[in-house]
Amino acid sequence: MEPSRYLVRRSGGPPVDAPIETEASPIFLDEGQPLVDFLAYWRIVRKHYRLVVAVVAGIVTLTMIKVMTETPMYEAETTIMVQPSTGGGGSDTLENLVQIEAAANNSDQYFKTQCAILESRGLAASVIKTLDLEHNKNFAGKPASPGIITSLVKRFHRAIHQNGTAGDRAIKLPPGYEDNKGVQPALVHEYLDLLKVTQIQDTNLVKISTMSPSAELAAVIANAHVKAYELRQGEEHGQQTEEAERYLRAKLLDVKQKLGDSEAALNAYRREKGIIPGLISLDGKDAIVLDRLADLSKDLTAAQVARISLEAQVSLIKKHQYNQLPSVIDDPSIQAMAKELDALLSQRAALASQFKASYPPLAKLDAEIGEMQARIAQMINTKVGALQSQYEEADAKVTELQDEMNKQRQETLKLNDSAAQYAMLQRDVDTNRELYNAILTRIKDVEMEGDIQSKNVSVINSAETPGAPSTPKKLLALVLSTIGGLGIGLGLAFVIEMADNTLKNPEEAENYLKLPNLGVVPEFSSVNGKSAYAPRELLSRGGGRTSTVLPPGRELVTTHGSYSRVGEAYRNLRTALLLSRAGGPPKVTLITSAMSREGKTVTAVNISVMLSQLGGNVLLIDADLRRARCHRVLAVDNHLGLTEVLTGSRDLVEMIRATDIEHLFFLCAGSVPPNPTELLNSPKMAEVMLQLRENYEYVVIDSAPVLPVSDSMVLSKLTDGVVIVANGSATPRQQVKNACARLEYARAKILGLVLNKVKIHSPDYHYYYHQDYYSFDGDSMRDDEEPV
Repeated sequence: MEPSRYLVRRSGGPPVDAPIETEASPIFLDEGQPLVDFLAYWRIVRKHYRLVVAVVAGIVTLTMIKVMTETPMYEAETTIMVQPSTGGGGSDTLENLVQIEAAANNSDQYFKTQCAILESRGLAASVIKTLDLEHNKNFAGKPASPGIITSLVKRFHRAIHQNGTAGDRAIKLPPGYEDNKGVQPALVHEYLDLLKVTQIQDTNLVKISTMSPSAELAAVIANAHVKAYELRQGEEHGQQTEEAERYLRAKLLDVKQKLGDSEAALNAYRREKGIIPGLISLDGKDAIVLDRLADLSKDLTAAQVARISLEAQVSLIKKHQYNQLPSVIDDPSIQAMAKELDALLSQRAALASQFKASYPPLAKLDAEIGEMQARIAQMINTKVGALQSQYEEADAKVTELQDEMNKQRQETLKLNDSAAQYAMLQRDVDTNRELYNAILTRIKDVEMEGDIQSKNVSVINSAETPGAPSTPKKLLALVLSTIGGLGIGLGLAFVIEMADNTLKNPEEAENYLKLPNLGVVPEFSSVNGKSAYAPRELLSRGGGRTSTVLPPGRELVTTHGSYSRVGEAYRNLRTALLLSRAGGPPKVTLITSAMSREGKTVTAVNISVMLSQLGGNVLLIDADLRRARCHRVLAVDNHLGLTEVLTGSRDLVEMIRATDIEHLFFLCAGSVPPNPTELLNSPKMAEVMLQLRENYEYVVIDSAPVLPVSDSMVLSKLTDGVVIVANGSATPRQQVKNACARLEYARAKILGLVLNKVKIHSPDYHYYYHQDYYSFDGDSMRDDEEPV
């Protein structure tokens, strides 16, 4: 089993192949936690609620503008029943001409074809000419267009109806339906945009609806469209009869040719295979062949069983275990002689115990015993020879029966193949003959129905004048636009959140880095109104001279009040740091970060301040020899410090100085050396750390970032643990993970992570800071507090 990454490393150097260890406690997952965290989704929505509201408002506004400017349209609807057959005017056995044609061209296309005819340009042109819509101001003048969106929706619906429901075969309209009949194409397209034809599923009913700015005109157009369809159906009846008869006669000749070809193929196959109908069975159940095959199978099975029985006895013979053969055991003569031999052996044993081998009676017994053994061996050899002969005969019989079985099986399979092919040819002949007779019968029926007038269209509901406009549907448009805007806004919010690669909250940091979260520090600007993290320069006082004493920095936790949000955040961080190590709090702690400008210096200074409030002496060391900044936060100078101690030019005690904060001492970085990493990795640094461990309760070291330089990796070997500071709103989590990997490679003991500069009003951190708990005075100092 792989060891845990949170094992506590004991004193002494670990082996080279030992697992990476930290001083942190393991993180346990709550098995009762739901798989879908709806609270996390709610926090994302709250975080981007302004974006969501803006998208919803924009889409709703545009939709309402469009709806308010759209002209009201009235919709009139009529319902007709289309029947592919008729029952009047002829015999009950005769089928309608339309049904015959549909049967020849795939009947499932009939209703789709009728719907396509109802939406054809030719029928639309006929209605336009009949009603003189070209000169109707509510139609030709286009004072009331249904709008771009409505037109697109109707065209899309018609395209789906025509193309998507037509199946794999294209619907071919009769001649004349694609002709505009002298009507302007623009008028025909306008008419079709206002027309909708819908087939009611599983019925013969078709709904036809038309739209117009005029309610009366909408009803008139709908009824006129049905009338035009009925007239066209009657005109085509005669043409359909002639076309159906012509098609059936051509089909009859084709089927007759196929029938002759199939009969000729059947006769040729009979002659080739020698098949005489009526004398053999062609269904695979020939009694003679199957009985012969069954008898051979039984004989073969019996011979195989006999051979298996003899194989067992032959194996005993090969092992020279003759006495275990059934024929030897069941032979009474051999068994009787075996008993006599046992008796002689018993007598000899009795005499041999009293006399020597030369004793005459004993010699006589030996002779009788040898003679008896020879007789028994002769009888056993006879049995063995007989068994071997029987086994050879059984094996030969099995081989002979197997060959005969294979031969008979091949003959049976060949007969089955011939029978199957013959049955297929016979089936083709029967099918073609039935089809020929059916087409011949239908031709006669068509001739008899030539003069019968059929009407396959019935009006179920005529169109009536609508009392209210059908579009625009303002309430529906408002609801749909709100839902659509909400969906788009939420989608954008989640996309933005997924693109954010920072550590959004402590839970995500713990799950991603597998490290405990020691604390969450709010951004000072969210507490006081402006950021205090920008680097400070020395302030000039009178005369243009640079002062050696800086005013107290607003980055110190003491300037915000002991009971402010900032103070409580660092107090919680102090508690977590003291409890982060088994067996006792870390004495020497290294504060670092992945990159610069993440707040590690402010964190190091403030955690030192909080540790000093416990009463013990605390030393803050600015080990960032490249870009020292602790002195700016503490408002002190940085002339001489750690660099001078490591180079030997100054004494350690001389460089450590007290601060304005009680029990807090400070060792600044000093001058910038040319080789910071070598100085920090020198034996002098290790000697300094040993001396400081003896003189101070806690030592906090502020070091350079991990990724740009290796100073922190060098210093981590001299400390009891490392605290990583990450900017909770800017640092990519992959950078923090890379920094942790580098520290673990250096075998550092990572105590945990501090999320710094978090926005406390963000939903990700809302539950970490409750406004009501600080409602007495916000984040300001209490009246009884004095700045340190």
